[in-house]
Amino acid sequence: MEHKLPKFVRIYLALLGGAALLCVVAAAVWFARAEYDARMQDGPAYLLKDNGGYLALYTGEGEGPLAEYDLRTRLLPEQDVLALQQGVPVQDEAELQQRLEDYGL
Repeated sequence: MEHKLPKFVRIYLALLGGAALLCVVAAAVWFARAEYDARMQDGPAYLLKDNGGYLALYTGEGEGPLAEYDLRTRLLPEQDVLALQQGVPVQDEAELQQRLEDYGL
């Protein structure tokens, strides 16, 4: 003999399960955002800057250069040249690789 729950109990349990799932998803988003915000407040890991007309990599505090690239900055668009003179912040290795590819390396 099979025992079935009343319809209102099944609806209540489904709504309760949905609410629990929503809370879990909201908590995961909140924690991920808090981690991202904390990482951004720490400052950039690196800076890409102009060094004697060539692209160079510095620490986030501006120490270095850690690496120099065979790319003449004067060949880049003016907006990029101006940004590199100030220092372009880079948060991590993945962003560094993306920016180097954007500059043609």
